[in-house]
Amino acid sequence: MRAGPFILIVWLAWMLPGSGAAGSDFDAQLGDLQARLAGDPTNRALLFELGDLCHDEGALENAEAVRMAERYFRRLLDLESEHALGRALYGSVLTMRARDTTWPPTRLSLVKAGIREMDAAVARAPLDPRVRLVRADNNIHMPAFLDRKELVAADLAWLWRQAVEPAGVLSAPQRQRIALHHGSLLEKERRLADALAVWRRGISFDPASAAARQIQAMADARDPLAPSSSVP
Repeated sequence: MRAGPFILIVWLAWMLPGSGAAGSDFDAQLGDLQARLAGDPTNRALLFELGDLCHDEGALENAEAVRMAERYFRRLLDLESEHALGRALYGSVLTMRARDTTWPPTRLSLVKAGIREMDAAVARAPLDPRVRLVRADNNIHMPAFLDRKELVAADLAWLWRQAVEPAGVLSAPQRQRIALHHGSLLEKERRLADALAVWRRGISFDPASAAARQIQAMADARDPLAPSSSVP
């Protein structure tokens, strides 16, 4: 276990690299939402939207956006502690905060706190695919010593069943992220035929997207006989 914190530091350095500048689109959206919130500071929908916006920007290496996301989600959860998706994203934010912390024990503490929040969110809303996807998206990259592999595999298997439901709540980009991750785990289990089937179905959700091209490249690299446009 002594190697655990070191592995975590390597994972954080690779998965969640240092801060970067916010783009103009982010700045414009942020300014608009903040102006609206100023006139209605307890508006839960606005707090969630701000937290979600800053969470996604934080994942693109913006440390200040991570700090803002944490503040907005804390305010939301103070008003509505049972907001499962907000709590899941708050947990994800805590793991991103670990990226920007230099002291290894603090990094590990933040990651574990984030995991607890995501697990609590899924426990509160186990049938909400958006909540399960936040956890799977985040936890799939966790180092082995944190023991998340089986949980992530179960999340992704369940999420894949939701992804192929035509009437589901998941967007095409969300379905494609699920396909990418689920197929990757199947491949690691040496179930290449199943992985290829998942990836090709994932491509079909939006064949023109950048995610479809990424999935296609993975499928082609692992199946030399696959045609370049292997969409069912």
